[in-house]
Amino acid sequence: MPALPATWLFFRTHLERVAWSRRALLCLALALVPLVVAASVTAGSARVSPGELATTVGAWLLLQVLVPLLGLIAGSSAVAEEVEDRTISFLFSRPIARPTLLFGRLGAILVFLSLLLTLSTLGLLWIAESARGSGPILDDGIRWPLLWAVLAGGVAYATLFAVLGVFTRYPVILGVLYVLAFEALLANFPSSMQSWTVQYYLRSLILSGGSGAWQLIESFDTLEVESALAALRTLAVIVAVALGLGAWRLRRREFVLPS
Repeated sequence: MPALPATWLFFRTHLERVAWSRRALLCLALALVPLVVAASVTAGSARVSPGELATTVGAWLLLQVLVPLLGLIAGSSAVAEEVEDRTISFLFSRPIARPTLLFGRLGAILVFLSLLLTLSTLGLLWIAESARGSGPILDDGIRWPLLWAVLAGGVAYATLFAVLGVFTRYPVILGVLYVLAFEALLANFPSSMQSWTVQYYLRSLILSGGSGAWQLIESFDTLEVESALAALRTLAVIVAVALGLGAWRLRRREFVLPS
């Protein structure tokens, strides 16, 4: 089968599969957490402003916790799920290019994840609008940078963890270690090593095009950021290199299924 029809077939079938899976329910439940937190803060305090609520919850809970976590849960299923279900040998016995499995299934995951993250972000912003405190208002310098950073982060993390599933049978375990021990620590460590993390470039997207309200977030105020274009270019390179490595590995890997 030619590469493009095979990629479309994997995309179409996996989009329906992921939409009705237990992973989707888990992702949906997690996507509601920032909304519940924001609603609780709004109901319990009259001093929190819309801008303060959106930037604080958006930066620390949505961007740093939810985006990589959803990227891990959804992205790790791209190839590793076929290994777990013991169906990957059947798929690769067909006359198809192996990388089409990764490209097609990852495409479906990105559509699902982007929709979920968009709804979660818009829900957070809508709840923040009802905050009654004084302070920064909720303007376009808060809304759009947060939304673009969340979507870019979802693509980057999901791709990284999907490719990780090509190299190992345990992408979730290694992904959790990466998010907690590498991204969370280095992204908040005041040194040039911040640029080794995806979070650094997501924060650059926010700070380079956002309002001054983002500067009030702890660790954001001293961050030396890149321009939005440079940050997007770096994220695109990360995604492209990861996909190239994943395609290369898929062509050469012998999948030994557990007994």
